[in-house]
Order: sequence, then C-alpha cells, then structure tokens
Amino acid sequence: MVFRRMSVRFESVPVLDVNTNNIEVLWPSLMKAMDSSTFIAVDTELSGIGTRKTLMAKSVEDRYKGTAENAKTRSVVSLGLSCFKLTHVDTKPKKQAGNMSDDSFVDKHSSTSCHTWNFLVQTYNIMALCQEEYVVEPSSLKFLVEHGFDFNKQYSSGVGYYRGNDKPDLISDKKCLRSVFTALVKTKKPVVFHNALTDLVFLYQNFYASLPSAMSTFIADLTEIFTGGVYDTKYVTDYVHRMPASYLEYVFRKSQRDNVQRYNTERSSVTINILPYPASDTVNYCKCGLPQGSLQGTDPDQETLQAIKEHICLGFAGHGWCSSGDRCSKSHDIDLILDMDHLVQTRKSRKRKRRNRNQQSDNGDSDESQEPVNNQFTKDQFEEFMSKRLGSGEICQHAGCHRAGFDSFMTGFSFAVYISKYGSYKGSSNLDDCGMEAFKNNVYLSGKNMPLTIVKSAFSKTSKDHKEKIKRISEIVKNSDI
Repeated sequence: MVFRRMSVRFESVPVLDVNTNNIEVLWPSLMKAMDSSTFIAVDTELSGIGTRKTLMAKSVEDRYKGTAENAKTRSVVSLGLSCFKLTHVDTKPKKQAGNMSDDSFVDKHSSTSCHTWNFLVQTYNIMALCQEEYVVEPSSLKFLVEHGFDFNKQYSSGVGYYRGNDKPDLISDKKCLRSVFTALVKTKKPVVFHNALTDLVFLYQNFYASLPSAMSTFIADLTEIFTGGVYDTKYVTDYVHRMPASYLEYVFRKSQRDNVQRYNTERSSVTINILPYPASDTVNYCKCGLPQGSLQGTDPDQETLQAIKEHICLGFAGHGWCSSGDRCSKSHDIDLILDMDHLVQTRKSRKRKRRNRNQQSDNGDSDESQEPVNNQFTKDQFEEFMSKRLGSGEICQHAGCHRAGFDSFMTGFSFAVYISKYGSYKGSSNLDDCGMEAFKNNVYLSGKNMPLTIVKSAFSKTSKDHKEKIKRISEIVKNSDI
C-alpha cells in the first residue's frame, strides 16, 4: 500500500465525509480500513445528552438509566471512525538525551533504545439521519452550529437509520449505519473513546439493539460486543497521566506537543501516515498544525503571568466549554491555555526547588549551583507575541471540520501517544501485545474515584435482544455478507 509519510509535526489531517451520495463508493475502503486496523477510535455527535443532573447522578445505575432514556429520545447526528494501523516500529539506540526537565512525561519503560511507532490512519465522518422522531436540545444545536455542522447537508444526504432492534423488513439494506456498526463488532478490534459511557449507550440503542434495563446486563453485553476491549483516553488522562485538564481538545493538543518533545529528546514517539487522496469534495483536510511560536521557555514576571490569565477564558480553559460560545470576549486559544498551564507549573517547580535549596542551606548543605533564570518576559512582550499570533492565523481552530470524524482522530492520536509512553513493543501490531492491558475495559466516570470496569459479573446474564443480534452477526460472518 502506498501512503504518505508525515513528520512528527503534522499540519493537517484528512477526513472522508460519508453520506448517502457516496457510501456505496466508499464502503470497500471503510471495511478494509476497519478490518486491517490495530484499533479503531470512535466518536459521536448527538442531538442532546440530557441534564447534568442525569449525567452526574450519584448512583452509577441511575446514571446509566438516565443516559439510556436520553438515548431513546435523542439521536446520533454524525459518527466518527478513525482507523489506526500500526505498520511498523523503528527502534534505535539512544544518544545523550537532551534536557528533559520541561517534559511532563516521566518514562516508566526507559531503556537504552527508543521506538518510533508508525501508524497508518484513515478517518471517516458519517453523516447520520435518524428516521424516527427525536429531541434536539438548544445547547447541542448551538454547539454544533458553532463548530460548522451543516444541518442542511444532514437532512439532504444523511445516512438514514432507525433505533432499537433490527427490523426484518429493512435488514436487506446492507450499506447503512447499522451495517457499519455490525462491521465494527465483526472486526473484534479494540475500540477507543474519550469519555466512553455516553457514546457506548447511544451506539447500542441507535445502531445495535434496544438497551437492557439493568446496567449489569448492559456491561455483560458489551463484553461480547467489543471482544477486543474498550479503551477510554479520558480514563488514562485523569487516572494515570493526570493532566491539568482532560477535555478532548486539550488532551490532543498536549499530546501533540509532548510527542514532538519526546521525539526531539530521543524518547519513544508516534508518526502518522496517510493515504494520498485525490482532490475531492469527499476529503476534508482539518488543519491542526502546532504554532511556530510558544511561551514555553519564557520567564514572565507576576504582572505578565496575571495578564496572560486575564486574556484567557478560564471556564473554557478548565472544561473546554463556555456558555458564551463565540461571543466570549476572552481567548479560547488552546495553545495559549497550554502555555499558561506550563508556565504556572514551571513557576511552582521553581519555588519548590528554591525552598529545598533554602532548607539545605539552613542545614549547612549549601549547593553552590544556582538554577539559571531567563530574562524576564514582560507584559509588552506578551502583547507583541499575541499580536503576531493573531496576525499569522496560527490560533488553533477546528470549526468547519467534521466534528465526529476529527474528534475520533484526536482520540486515536492521543491514545497512540499513550501507547508510546506507557506501552512496550514486543514485535507485534496486536494491541494486546503492546503493553496496554492496565487500561483495557476501564471507563471514566465523572465525579468518581474509580472507573467503571467492563467485566461480566458471575451473577449477570446477557440480554435476550443482544443474544439474537450477536447470533445474526455470527451468521453474517459465516456468509461473509459484510
């Protein structure tokens, strides 16, 4: 297979837009991409997710039941699939490593060699149109419009589907969303989500079967649906990696930065490769290159650091969401947010080192070496920096990109970087052989100290609807109809 090798610093990512007009043409490539993948990252855009009270219910069982009711009344408006295939791993001996003090990563698998994990990536955004009545929440509508979602295109060329169990009179239509999900199940590949629970519930109800009433039954069904395992990058981010924030755009951008730094300091990193797509309305290139300038490495005084904080929307910085949306007067620039977090952490680290030196001095163990301090970065210099950033058009903007498709890529890339960080290469492209067992089947639960584990209990059974559905999928596999 011929593909285009990209550098560690990639500027854009191709996303194939799938709709009723081209699904027949793109079907073979989509099936091949899924079948040959190492893992498949999945994301959905929804017409609504219900109230925060439902999503944050103290009881996990109540949380599931509330989300299940929402899945029965809301719809999936687009489905993103990003297929990551590990093509090869380059291994080379380490030279003298550079200064690593600025990297938040601390290798647990450090050795005398480093790996470059090479992935071929194919990303699809499938426009979906539910054929039944569904609720559209104003907040979700506003979010989708602000991020470039085309509702006219959805209603004119969205791939139709119905919820719940299979309908015998409609199952002959093979090139449909339910068949895409059936193919996903059939591959038995690992699936990767960011904040997986809501996606899993909606995917089950919208493309698989009617949801069971009990969460334990739902979990039992999942163990047979996704036999390759479920991975959640939000779980890894919050429970293991512990970034300052864990919303997807932040995790992706931080992973991009860390990946470049790891490559430059001769540690394991990720390179993505893409197919040489011909120019077409089907292919949408989402720009996501890292900016040339950064505040990392500067040493702002307290006034300048305060000016940076005042420039940023702290609500968006912490959670990736702002009620004012495009009308917000503060900056939502994710690169500036990452710079600020880095500067704050660096400042705390410097204070901690200074305090330790003072304690050593009091004990008579004075260290003559002093930490070098860069020239102070002033408020005027910051204003000049922002003026250049605005003029260059380098501020990270994803509006206009197909959200579910590009979000699935961001999820998959972040997971690939976690593989290079926490995994280990054993000569196989199978994810089970990449040292990621500790993260398998652990799903993030907001507000909880422990994840939801996708493991079938000895006391729970799978649902009747699932048994019938999985039996039909087994028959499809035997007949090779997909």
